[in-house]
Amino acid sequence: MRRTLATAVALATLVAVPAAGAWTWPIDGSIVRPFSFGSDPYAGGQHRGVDIGAKVGAEVVAPVAGTVSFVGSVPNGGRALTIQTSDGYAVTLLQLGSVDVVRGAVVEEGTTVGYVGESADAVTTQPHVHLGVRLASDADGYVDPLGLLPAR
Repeated sequence: MRRTLATAVALATLVAVPAAGAWTWPIDGSIVRPFSFGSDPYAGGQHRGVDIGAKVGAEVVAPVAGTVSFVGSVPNGGRALTIQTSDGYAVTLLQLGSVDVVRGAVVEEGTTVGYVGESADAVTTQPHVHLGVRLASDADGYVDPLGLLPAR
């Protein structure tokens, strides 16, 4: 019993969210819409990331190192990209006006990946970057990005 409990604690430690401050803010700006994701992943009114206010044309950087797994357009999200991290996260940036990386590119934390575009979002209409983070192995495994970023 003790060995089983010790093993469970050790495994939980391995999959824990990295400590705050481990990543970089993708843009300098204030949160204009916070993360809101309840226990029912299909309920209305949820927001699977944070919106960070910014000026159109402002540089957007990779918040974490990884491999770009998606570059394209998303309805109501504008140009977008997703970075897969080595520790199992899918990190998505939306509302970009342009993207400076291609699918398959390996990016370092802090690398310029694009520039802010006009908002295509009906809720957050001011220019912003949407930062969404989820466990790549779980389509509904969204986590609050603020737990991965340094406090402001």
